[in-house]
Amino acid sequence: MTRKGRSICFFLVTISLIAVFSCKITKPVSSISSSFKASIDSTEVKLSEEARKEFEYLFIDGLKQKTLGNTDDAIKIFSRCLEIDPRSAATLYEMANIHISKGDFQSSMFLLEKAVLINPNNQYYHLSLVKVYQQNKLFEKAASEYETLASLVPDNPDFPFYQAALRVMAGKNDQALVLYNQLEQKLGISEPIAVGKQQIYIQLGNKPAAYSEIEKLIQANPTVPKYYGLLADMYLADQNREKALENYDKILKLDPNDGFVHLSIANYYLEGNDSIKAFEHIKLAFRNSLLEFETKAQMYLLLIKPGASKISDKLQYELLHILIDSHIDDDRPRALMVDYYQGKKQLEEARKQIRLVLDMKKDNYQYWERLLLINNDLMDWSTMDADCKKALEYFPGQPLIYILKSVGLLQQKKYIELLSVIDSGLVNVKSDNKILSQFYTYRAEAYYNLKRFNEAFDVFDKVVELDPENYMAMNNYAYYLSLKGEHLGIAEKLSAKVIQANPDNATYLDTYAWVFFMKKDYQLAKFYMETALSKATEDSAVLIEHYGDILFYLNEKDNALLQWKKSLEKGNPSKILKQKIAEERYIETKEN
Repeated sequence: MTRKGRSICFFLVTISLIAVFSCKITKPVSSISSSFKASIDSTEVKLSEEARKEFEYLFIDGLKQKTLGNTDDAIKIFSRCLEIDPRSAATLYEMANIHISKGDFQSSMFLLEKAVLINPNNQYYHLSLVKVYQQNKLFEKAASEYETLASLVPDNPDFPFYQAALRVMAGKNDQALVLYNQLEQKLGISEPIAVGKQQIYIQLGNKPAAYSEIEKLIQANPTVPKYYGLLADMYLADQNREKALENYDKILKLDPNDGFVHLSIANYYLEGNDSIKAFEHIKLAFRNSLLEFETKAQMYLLLIKPGASKISDKLQYELLHILIDSHIDDDRPRALMVDYYQGKKQLEEARKQIRLVLDMKKDNYQYWERLLLINNDLMDWSTMDADCKKALEYFPGQPLIYILKSVGLLQQKKYIELLSVIDSGLVNVKSDNKILSQFYTYRAEAYYNLKRFNEAFDVFDKVVELDPENYMAMNNYAYYLSLKGEHLGIAEKLSAKVIQANPDNATYLDTYAWVFFMKKDYQLAKFYMETALSKATEDSAVLIEHYGDILFYLNEKDNALLQWKKSLEKGNPSKILKQKIAEERYIETKEN
């Protein structure tokens, strides 16, 4: 067994049932023509020469259709074969395999059982039947099939082991123990037998016998480190920490450079809340360049697990640098450093690290996406534009790159260029309405800012049709309609739908209030604007200005002036706001 991919508690060996039951055999599988001949030879049906020729023609055609993937046609042809010769085991076998490929394990079981009855000496029929029995959770029947296979192919040493493992799955531990003991008498002490018996004894609650099996294995193989690990894991599970550590130390004496052992000892100390000793061993393991990165990453992610972190920020940083140094040509440790800086909201540092990662692996789309999203979080639109251009050189068919480029251009008010990028991006979108909706949203925004209002509103209609849950677009559409003073009924319906789905969003509530303001329903406008202000996470200068506008029309002019001044103090740069304050009156703003 290799160490690659094992869990941190790494010495606990279990029988991998997926591997065990993969039905690998030591001999090559016979060709279909051979199994077909065996079936014909064993049949009791006497076919006329004409029927025999028709059967052979149809059978070969069925195999052809199956190979081409025309499974429904193949089943029809094989069914015709069975009409000619109902006892053709090869036909039953081929039909069963088609049903297996479709996930129909009941039908395949029925066909294979019949094939085995007709031709009980064909090992491949039994092997397929084992698979089907396992899928149907008929473990005892599967075990019996392996018993038959062991007698058919006595030189295959794997079948008895598979049979024993299936007896365990069927709850027949006593029968499995008998099989393991028989194998041990025949083959001697070995890891599969000892571990199989150990796990049975653990299930039965017979701990002394379980320990005895591993100790017997160690006596037979005193220089194999992992067997001491098996014993250490058992002791640790039984809270016998002293014995567990004793066996871990034995491993280090046999192989002091075994990085995996250091991780197991680190885990031992972590469970005992001795973080100082734990991190001594973690550092030794992380510095070991022979220990694969996946195993180290598993320990690292365990240490920083949200809600259960066992590591200081300083030590986390130190471990990441050890990982980078011990896997200098691997991009993944540095990608973890990107996570570290993003978690600390140090986005500039995160961006530096992801650029280093991209220097190592420019053909990784996920890394480009992370860089672009960091640019977005930094609101660095010019850099976003440049990085999108580079990313498109490697991934010209990725819609998200065009979307993020569109965001950057929109923020830079480069509307003509934005329309061109959208046209290029749409070429790579087929039928994903969510993505299409995003593209058309930015097109509508570009049209609106270019004063092409009718075109903008037509595109917004398309956005809503494509994605009825694109609330940002619906909100903007409603707001733009209200600013124009047009189609206020449509604006109210759109905004109401947005508010229903997002009742705590201050920006959306502001739009809803503004629609009522434009409809001259100032009481409702005041209610929703006050709700918006109560939901805002920080004072919004624009919301406060709008609140003042509403109060002015409710004849609360002094309070309105107070709100306008407050908005100005909050940094509202509007020239019209200053005019409102100077003239102490509301001044209407409309889009032309």
